[in-house]
Amino acid sequence: MTNSTWAPLPSVLSQSNSRPIRLVWHGGLRDGAREAIGGADIRRREIHLDPALRNDRADYSRILTHEIFHFVWVRLGNPRREAWKKVLQHELDAKAKGELGWSSQWRKAELPRNFPSYSCESFCDTAAWLFSDCREHEDYTLAARWRVKRRAWFVANLPMVC
Repeated sequence: MTNSTWAPLPSVLSQSNSRPIRLVWHGGLRDGAREAIGGADIRRREIHLDPALRNDRADYSRILTHEIFHFVWVRLGNPRREAWKKVLQHELDAKAKGELGWSSQWRKAELPRNFPSYSCESFCDTAAWLFSDCREHEDYTLAARWRVKRRAWFVANLPMVC
């Protein structure tokens, strides 16, 4: 397998023309001070993945789906992003524990600081839970009652994906 591949963004996820996104394989990825196994560079239209994911189909699907949804997040528009934040705020007000991925979990633990970053990561982790091939994962710790509400939000706000 080559170090990078060009792939079209699935048309169902784009609201305009879908230029390709480059998949780049390399180790040593970082999310700030933390190690990471994936990342998205929106401006360069690249998704970076750790080569270890090549041997783990479920995690590859989960992480790639998460990273693709970073491109969806930037196209959502402010009204839908604000609606998503209200879903999260409702969970936080009810003291809901858990998350649907590591990237949102560590940001949730650092709230109220940087709520916008938590919102984006929880959106992408929720999308990975909903749409990837990974049905069960140790990072899926959010209670079922909250998962149902998140799924309902996606159905109502992204019907072209659901």
